[in-house]
Amino acid sequence: MLKYIKGVKNEAPFMYFEEISQIPRASHNERAIADYIVSFAEKRGLWCYRDDVNNVLVVKNATQGRENEEPIMLQAHTDMVAEKNVGTEHNFDTDPIELIQEGDILHARGTTLGADDGFGVAIMLAVLDGDTLSHPRLECLFTSSEEVGLEGASAFDYSKIKSRRMINLDSAEEDTVIIGCCGGIRTELTVPVSQEKGQYKGYKITVGGLCGGHSGEDIDRGRLNAHILMGKILVKIKEQAPFRISHITGGDKDNAIPRECECVIVPSGEIDTSKIQDFARSFLKAKEDGELFVKVEKTDTPRVISQKDTESILEILSIRNGVMYYRTEPPILPETSRNLARIRTNEGDISIGFSSRSYLEERLDESTRELDELAKKVGGTTFHHERYPGWASDKDIPLVKNWQDAFEKVSGRKTSPTLIHAGLECGLMSRELKGLNAISVGCNVHDLHTPKETMELSSMDRIYDTLIRFLKK
Repeated sequence: MLKYIKGVKNEAPFMYFEEISQIPRASHNERAIADYIVSFAEKRGLWCYRDDVNNVLVVKNATQGRENEEPIMLQAHTDMVAEKNVGTEHNFDTDPIELIQEGDILHARGTTLGADDGFGVAIMLAVLDGDTLSHPRLECLFTSSEEVGLEGASAFDYSKIKSRRMINLDSAEEDTVIIGCCGGIRTELTVPVSQEKGQYKGYKITVGGLCGGHSGEDIDRGRLNAHILMGKILVKIKEQAPFRISHITGGDKDNAIPRECECVIVPSGEIDTSKIQDFARSFLKAKEDGELFVKVEKTDTPRVISQKDTESILEILSIRNGVMYYRTEPPILPETSRNLARIRTNEGDISIGFSSRSYLEERLDESTRELDELAKKVGGTTFHHERYPGWASDKDIPLVKNWQDAFEKVSGRKTSPTLIHAGLECGLMSRELKGLNAISVGCNVHDLHTPKETMELSSMDRIYDTLIRFLKK
């Protein structure tokens, strides 16, 4: 029985979506969702394997008469990006997601919805639960910590998998079949700073109201990065009077475009802040950023960093960001990008998190070299981690054609093979499972990795129907 979602065709996948929305499952907090999936499998007598990092593999044998067909793997990740609006009281470690339906649109109250990738998890559970569906052997892999560097997929023991066909349920557009994704790497740049303690009069500058978004899929939409914008504001203020930074903080997740940034500065003289709001809004390109605000308040602060270290931070905030190169052949989309995602002022240093993405390994190397050179220039260090490969399948493989046929039968529309400027677990799995043919599909999910995340219910219905038709054939 559905409690929150009404008016859908297929109740089963939405029932499971409601249930998993009650289970806190932010990245690195997937024990409870793994417990739930294991219990689900045991109650239905399905073979189940769980590893030390909370990946769960559930196997359902082929229905009668289809035992000799090739098995197929369905795959989705159990974790979600934990983002909330300023002022929203929500503990992602303990609180359920509060679902709100408005017509065909589902969203959450003040937080990310978790449709990325909750819809995939829910659809797989519904497929495993059905007893009338005709299908080959199903290997359903629920991976952990995808949103923080594909950690679960990297750690899984793929000798457990027999399939060499895979449907990854982690796309956000129903009218496309993803046949390739970019690779990526994360970088932590740490700058030691000299901090002087005392009593200082300064200004607290807050940038907020930005839309943010997925640091891959939304990177070319002209949305402002709060840290880069803060850097421009600080350079503008510097024209009036030199200043030193007290502290700067902003962003939370490396795979999300930062929506807020706060910086406290101590200027050497008076500054006119009356036109800063207008200056900041002059950089607006995306209508989604229309709620941008810049707040400037006088404040006292107990510390400042040196003038030299302040200049170093300004230099970091001016580094190339966003799309660095575009592909030169269809589909025309970002080839290489970088996201200055996170800034924290600590005792004795300031740490900055970046994520770089590209289809070309040499471009990833270029991005990391540039960050290395920047770190050396400002007297800092870099730590590069969680590198993952890109992936590409042939658009003419039967897996693609069969999905296209099933989707057209269900929706009356055609769907096109394409690439995505984001990381998917297909890359790691293709490396581990030699000869794997894979596609990534999904329903319409908008504003991923932000509290504005929404999912179209009718779209999830169609993707479920498409998968059922696909498996029957």
